[in-house]
Amino acid sequence: MSFVIVLSFVAALIALIAAALALVGVRIIRSRADDVPELQEKVKILEARVADFEKKLAALAQPAPAEAKPAKPAGKKADAQPWDDFLADYNLLAASLDGPQQGQEACDRFFALRSLKGLICLDPAAKQDDGKPAPKFVEVGQAGKSNYWAWRIDEASARYAVVPNPLKGYTKNLHDKAGMKETFASNFETKDAARLQVKLPALFSADGGHWTILQPGIVKLLEE
Repeated sequence: MSFVIVLSFVAALIALIAAALALVGVRIIRSRADDVPELQEKVKILEARVADFEKKLAALAQPAPAEAKPAKPAGKKADAQPWDDFLADYNLLAASLDGPQQGQEACDRFFALRSLKGLICLDPAAKQDDGKPAPKFVEVGQAGKSNYWAWRIDEASARYAVVPNPLKGYTKNLHDKAGMKETFASNFETKDAARLQVKLPALFSADGGHWTILQPGIVKLLEE
């Protein structure tokens, strides 16, 4: 009988312990249930932060836009001159001359085509009344007899672009005694040159048939 009482007591004790455990479980569940809204709010905040971080990461991954380079200033071009085409054709002629006979024929054709005037300098040391240099130039009828060719710049003025006769080259005699050094700056020293290139024509006026140097030109002597 005492055994039955003990057994009943143990069963009651186990039931009591089970009930206590159940009550603790319920409280834990309720506690967790109460915490769910707070946890959900924290999850939302974390998700927002992750989304913002992903956006920033994606922006960093994009290649940086190339910086606009400042436009380079356009190179300054020399102003076009009315004698540019004439000078280009003249230099082509001077570079193509081949022998006295064929060269003279080519020069005669060019001279006529361009309606040029032939000049020679009679007195490179001539001076004006005030003592300023005034080399004396006169016209000659044929290309072959001239030392200089004059191309009229425009019909409205008496200004001319003047170049050397390319067939005569550049010699010491022309330099010293025929007005070449007064008409052109050059790289002449002592050696004659059969070929030359005009960098800038001399500018003359021919008012009343009186030829006057307004601006000397520039000639480059070419080595053979």
